[in-house]
Amino acid sequence: MTWGGTIAAVRAAPSPSSLFLACDLRAPGVEEAAGAILGRLSAADLERVARLRAPADRTRSVMARWLALHAASRLLERPWTSLRLGRRPRGGLYVTAQPSLSLSVAHSGRYAVAAAALGGRVGVDVEQVARVAALPDSAFLTPAESSALALTGPSPDGRAALWALKEAATKLTGEGLRAGMRHVGFQWSGPPGTPGFARTPYTPGAFTTCSLPGGYVSAVGVTAGTPPTAPVFLSATPPPNTGAERTTFGKYDAEDAEAYIRLSIE
Repeated sequence: MTWGGTIAAVRAAPSPSSLFLACDLRAPGVEEAAGAILGRLSAADLERVARLRAPADRTRSVMARWLALHAASRLLERPWTSLRLGRRPRGGLYVTAQPSLSLSVAHSGRYAVAAAALGGRVGVDVEQVARVAALPDSAFLTPAESSALALTGPSPDGRAALWALKEAATKLTGEGLRAGMRHVGFQWSGPPGTPGFARTPYTPGAFTTCSLPGGYVSAVGVTAGTPPTAPVFLSATPPPNTGAERTTFGKYDAEDAEAYIRLSIE
């Protein structure tokens, strides 16, 4: 694999037991979609969202959960409106009707992402490249990773990809940042960069990274099967009534959603 290039080897298709979704939060319909999910969160999760100080972070967090429900819906083949999210004692999300299904969510800047997996664990992250570029190597890179990046030359995308991989891995295990970023080292088939495949001795599984428009990178890892190489983007806008399934927004309309998000940040 060349730096920032494409994968030369032919890879197996992503496992149908995992799914990776993303939403551009600049797209229309975000407030309505955020309102749609509120009635499907536990009281503890609602309180967790409400504790976020920045208004944009609260909307991002709600939308990540909206994506998690849609990912679960597609894997379980059930309407997303019939599912509810709960929170495990250590902080992870789960679908109350299917606790064995693994969920992971993340959000940063203009994107929210979510991943779901059946038959294994999943972890996901998304990062703004510029945010990671401001961090020193000593904050999150292993000595081997610093050396590899030094050999290939400066690459903000490569550094951000490594951060996203580490967060995805620690979410997959459930340790989170308690694991310590410098204790989670990644090995690549070529120079570290995006897009790419990677593994880590920290935990069994396979990981991929990809670039998102506007200066973002994302990473997803699974313990079973092959992880998706890129997210499927989900629009928050209900599709035209053409006979296809429409996205519904539960009992919350746009005014309800705006009021909730406004009140929750005051």
